[in-house]
Amino acid sequence: MYLQIKRATLAALLCLCCFVGAFAQKTVSGNVKDAAGEPMIGVSVIVDGTSIGGVTDLDGNFTIPNVPDNATLKVSYVGYREQKISVAGKSSLNITMKEDNQNLDELVVIGYAVQKKRDLTGSVSSIKAGDLKDVAAPNAMQAMQAKVPGMNLTQASGETGGKLNINLRGARSLLASNDPLILVDGVEYGSTLDLNPSDIESMDILKDASSTAIYGTRGANGVIIITTKRGKAGKTNVSLNVYNSWNSATATPHAFYGDREVRFMQDKAEYPLNYKDYVQTGTWGTQTVTPETVLAGYALEDNTTAQSIYEDKSYTDWSDLIIRNSTSQNYEVGVNGGNDKTNFAVSLGLMKDRGLMKRDQMTRYNGKANIDHKISNYVKVGTSLLFTYKDWNRRNTGVYTQMLKMTSITHPYLYPGTDKESINYQPNPWYEAHCSPMLDEVPGAFQHNVESTRFFGNVYGELYPVKGMVFRSQFAVDRSDARDGMYQDYLSQGRYQAGQTSIIDLYKYHNTSFTWDNTLNYTTDFGGSKHNATFLLGHEMTQLVEEGTDIYGDAGKNHYYKSSFYDVSKINSPKLTPTYRKKSMVSFFGRVNYSYADKYLLTASLRADGASVLAKGHKWGYFPSVAAGWRIIEEDFMKGTASWLSNLKLRASWGISGNSDIEAYQTLAQLSPTTYYYYADGSSIPGKIPSSMANEDLTWEKTSSFDLGLDYGFLNGRINGTVDLYWSNTYDLLFYKTAPASSVFTSVISNVGKTKGFGVEVALNADIIRAKDFNWNANLSYTHFSDEVKELTEGVKRYPRDNTALIVGEPVHVFYDYKADNTWKIGEYKTYLENWKARHNGQEPSYAANYGDPGTPKIVDVNDDGTIDAEDRVIYKRDPDHIFGLTNTFSYKNFSLSVQMYARLGGYIQYQLSNNMNFETANWADVDYWTPNNQGAKFPNPGLTSAQQKWYTQYRSALQYEKADYFKVKDITLSYNLPKSLIKKAYISNCRVYGSLKNFFTISGIDNYDPERGGAVTFPLQKQVVLGINVEF
Repeated sequence: MYLQIKRATLAALLCLCCFVGAFAQKTVSGNVKDAAGEPMIGVSVIVDGTSIGGVTDLDGNFTIPNVPDNATLKVSYVGYREQKISVAGKSSLNITMKEDNQNLDELVVIGYAVQKKRDLTGSVSSIKAGDLKDVAAPNAMQAMQAKVPGMNLTQASGETGGKLNINLRGARSLLASNDPLILVDGVEYGSTLDLNPSDIESMDILKDASSTAIYGTRGANGVIIITTKRGKAGKTNVSLNVYNSWNSATATPHAFYGDREVRFMQDKAEYPLNYKDYVQTGTWGTQTVTPETVLAGYALEDNTTAQSIYEDKSYTDWSDLIIRNSTSQNYEVGVNGGNDKTNFAVSLGLMKDRGLMKRDQMTRYNGKANIDHKISNYVKVGTSLLFTYKDWNRRNTGVYTQMLKMTSITHPYLYPGTDKESINYQPNPWYEAHCSPMLDEVPGAFQHNVESTRFFGNVYGELYPVKGMVFRSQFAVDRSDARDGMYQDYLSQGRYQAGQTSIIDLYKYHNTSFTWDNTLNYTTDFGGSKHNATFLLGHEMTQLVEEGTDIYGDAGKNHYYKSSFYDVSKINSPKLTPTYRKKSMVSFFGRVNYSYADKYLLTASLRADGASVLAKGHKWGYFPSVAAGWRIIEEDFMKGTASWLSNLKLRASWGISGNSDIEAYQTLAQLSPTTYYYYADGSSIPGKIPSSMANEDLTWEKTSSFDLGLDYGFLNGRINGTVDLYWSNTYDLLFYKTAPASSVFTSVISNVGKTKGFGVEVALNADIIRAKDFNWNANLSYTHFSDEVKELTEGVKRYPRDNTALIVGEPVHVFYDYKADNTWKIGEYKTYLENWKARHNGQEPSYAANYGDPGTPKIVDVNDDGTIDAEDRVIYKRDPDHIFGLTNTFSYKNFSLSVQMYARLGGYIQYQLSNNMNFETANWADVDYWTPNNQGAKFPNPGLTSAQQKWYTQYRSALQYEKADYFKVKDITLSYNLPKSLIKKAYISNCRVYGSLKNFFTISGIDNYDPERGGAVTFPLQKQVVLGINVEF
């Protein structure tokens, strides 16, 4: 018995020793440095497979208690290779981090999941937090310009809050939207991104159908996934980002000014005199007109005359009165941190953006909070919340165009410098309908204010029932409320010119959307085999409700300068227009990602969407995709290339995505209010009449695309990038179909027509010089895309719309107009006519009476049939053929210089300013016009006769088209990181100061104009001088 007890006791002691040995713990400390020997701050050091760990301090040191003796530490930092280090028998470590130029283990956000870059089978581009640190703009989306192959991003107006135009891989829809889907933390957001740039962790751009098909109907135009920063376990970090910018116009069109305008008026007056001699004698006359003659007869109310202004050169530069230099400020503060249970990241932002037009200003306040809490090893919950408040004072865009019409031979104020000083209401003596743009400068005369709030948030829960499985349920709400009010006094610029009354317009709206998605992800390596797979199943429901009320009306000829400009009680007979729209969608989706031996990759997905906006029986659409990848570099036969080739992967993908982005209720017949009259006594009653035709067959627009891609890397990743080719076909286009002859409507929205697209995308990143103190990195992106209309409705080959058109066989976006070959020279038409007759056996052409007159536009008879008609219109392609972006970054010790360049080649813009050689004696642009000493100029003489003017007005739009090629130095940024030995005494971990020149240099073929804004006469774009500081504690 005693022996049995002794043996049992000994066995228990042995077990206890083994148990204690298995769970022996210790404290591990160490230091982390980069390749240059500099300490690295904020490096994540955790026990692999647990949440135990922290981040390095100001000196790169870390200390982790309670580390199991046989544990492995995982050491990671953005832009560096992850390391796993065993601590068995070690308690002190010195770790050197190596840069990862290819970032193949970097996580990229794809639809409803993340994936390592090395395992991608689709075409995905990424913008990381480091690319956003110098963004000095209200919309952080501008950081993508020149950096994402396949993206065409432009800004059409310099107005504060101006919308960005974003397009991925060309146009494919004719009526539905071509805008990409933009998601913030997995929820649809929109292109106006009211986020602090410092809140953004990454932007991942999904371009091919295998990547976007998981979003079904919303993915046809590409997907941009924005992920915001979340807290991490360890030390609490505080960041402060501040910048101030000084803004001015990149380019402003020059109007005729001073003596040149006087000469312009002389040339205008001389033309009809000398043309008369030409008609009578066949020889151009030599009559001249003096400045005194053209300026005679005009005096301001204060007895100032045009002649006196000419003599003392007291001309008015209207742009100096309307356009200003401005300043903008931005302040951002963020706090993030956490422990092994709870992580948080919160931030506040204030932005004051002032435009180049006086009183054009937007103030934005926003707050962001991300919180994640681990309840247990099986349950995690969290939330993302964003609140934005904006107060936006807008300007009347007509003031800018009115400014360009003003003569410089006048004064903006009467009796200047006296107690009688007042605005000169009609400063253009030669065309009194053009009132002064200064009328809106009277305080309160024009007021347009938009005050809006937006709450955007989600809550989620995650369950981890078994190893490798995650169930996630997320519910999101997006609520926007706005009050858009405008008051225009009857003496404001827009009302006075037309002799109208004061008006008040108040529009209030609130939009609410709900999104609930549930996903189940399961990842397995099948027991440690070479097979790896991730399975995704999901369900999503979305609903959007838009409600609004517009109250508009006449406020008489009264001043309400000091009243609340949205006080509708001042309206005499208010007109009320309510709006209500509701859309909903239900979706089911699934995806499989498979890899074998990390060499052979396969992805397949399927999504089913049901949309309320489509017709009964046609609401559901199905969107499949498949993609494959081959990591050639992992093959045995590639081992001999390891010294120079570090990555080689071939990708191919195919998929179908959809588009149903049209207004609600298109499948239903709609009614509009009207008035019916009793003809007997003239009385009337209100009623309703049909306003649109129903289409009970309306269904999805679909895009099928194929992508072929290559990922490459050389010299251990010093040179790396991607090349992609893609082909797309869009069919069942949402477009207008001719209604039956028996219908009162001319057309109905239907599924008709086809388009196709093709493109080439290249990304190249190279560390050209990598030395101890000096580095030079170059990042190149190239985009070529083309699209084509393949089919329109029922045999229609051409669908003209003013000076644009949809034409089978031509690009989707074109101008369709006449062609001008400058202007006719004296005697040139005689030679042209002789040659034309010789080509047509002596026939007489049927040109208009004034065709060929000297000084008039030479409109080209394209088909040479002797008449100018619709068949002589030509195609002007609107989109560019090539887009280049190049960013060079030079760093020397703590200094860094970044230069970003951008170029667009090909395409035309409709430069609206250049067709206003206005015979109402408005000024407009200083252009190259015809005179006897400047024959063959692009623009006609301003003094054309009334008959010539009538003919010219028909065809003057042909003079508008300008080549849109341009090259820009978009950004030059010089920064300096203060030495850590200096700042750590103030408990600062990083401090960076920088200065930038943005949009400062542009080369184009259009004088005094920035072609990025397109051809419309809108607020000029801004160039900026920026000074900023980034501080981390």
